[in-house]
Amino acid sequence: MKKFAVIVHGQNFLIQDKDDKFPGLREFYIHAYPEADTAKEAEGKALELVRELLKAREMVRNEPGNAPVLVMDECVEVAEWPDCSRPLSGFVFIEASKT
Repeated sequence: MKKFAVIVHGQNFLIQDKDDKFPGLREFYIHAYPEADTAKEAEGKALELVRELLKAREMVRNEPGNAPVLVMDECVEVAEWPDCSRPLSGFVFIEASKT
């Protein structure tokens, strides 16, 4: 199998982590490092890894009519794994703009 580095961009996430008093509307970026035969398969695996992590951390507070979105930002094949946490890096959260 080939090695891939995938950047996933989360948008419209109402996040309340264990240390937050109130939920806040945020975006985030996270890197995923799946093994797959194709880039398309790697993208699917990356999305599933991120969904599983968000579910396990029980931090998303969106109502059903205001769904968050996961977007593939970049997917590239790599020769070697980078020297970092795998299969997922840590989240980089950004306060969402109130437009």
